[in-house]
Amino acid sequence: MYWLLLVFLAVGFFYPPIGLIAIICMVAPVSVAFYKGRFWCGNFCPRGSFYDHVLAKISPKKSIPPIFKSSGLRVFMVLFIITVFSIQIYATWGDLYAMGTVFVRLILITTLVGIILGIFYNQRTWCAFCPMGTLAS
Repeated sequence: MYWLLLVFLAVGFFYPPIGLIAIICMVAPVSVAFYKGRFWCGNFCPRGSFYDHVLAKISPKKSIPPIFKSSGLRVFMVLFIITVFSIQIYATWGDLYAMGTVFVRLILITTLVGIILGIFYNQRTWCAFCPMGTLAS
């Protein structure tokens, strides 16, 4: 599944409206959670797959620091991402290119944060406080 993330980011760079399909990766984990918990995260998430198949090759695989697993950080990230995302979508409402750019930018920035954390700790450090995983749990 990790190739979907790479294709999404590459195509989204040149054709931002493709970013709107990221809604699937925002709705699906929460929808699946009603039946199978965080099943999406370990089985279908393109970013998680990227971390497991690509980032794992260079990650030191250290234990994830407790701060990244804390309820406080998880709640903060959900509220922060939803706030930033909502403000940007409101500001771009009706312009598919601009709205798609918001999605692509959000996925790119959070993926880069996850890569940086994965280089220093564990490849799935981002997943410990991912807003979608938090909502799914």
